[in-house]
Amino acid sequence: MRRLPVAIKRRIVEHLACYQTHAEVVELVAGEFNVTLTPRHVRAYDPTSFQFAGSHRWLDYHRIVRERCKKELGEVAIAHRAYRMRQLQRILNLAMERGNHRLALKTLEQAAKEMGNWYVKR
Repeated sequence: MRRLPVAIKRRIVEHLACYQTHAEVVELVAGEFNVTLTPRHVRAYDPTSFQFAGSHRWLDYHRIVRERCKKELGEVAIAHRAYRMRQLQRILNLAMERGNHRLALKTLEQAAKEMGNWYVKR
């Protein structure tokens, strides 16, 4: 394959920094630039991959974009436990009002898992 333009390389690194998978990046780049890539091409610009073949420029850019992405994710309400627990409480109240005991039990189970760090990566 011929050399990729800098704009495509930049988008690959941005998508990877925002936690997109290699296959997703292939689809996104194909849709954006009408360029056919393979996951192997994408891995060459992924600093977390052993196949990383990019320069320090892309390594630094990946780090900067990853920090920005983390900050933006922190601003999304559903990323916070308190918000999720409030929503689960609303669902539980509604389920109990309507007599939907199955939904109430599932909601209680979900809340217990949330508070018990069931979804926290260890």
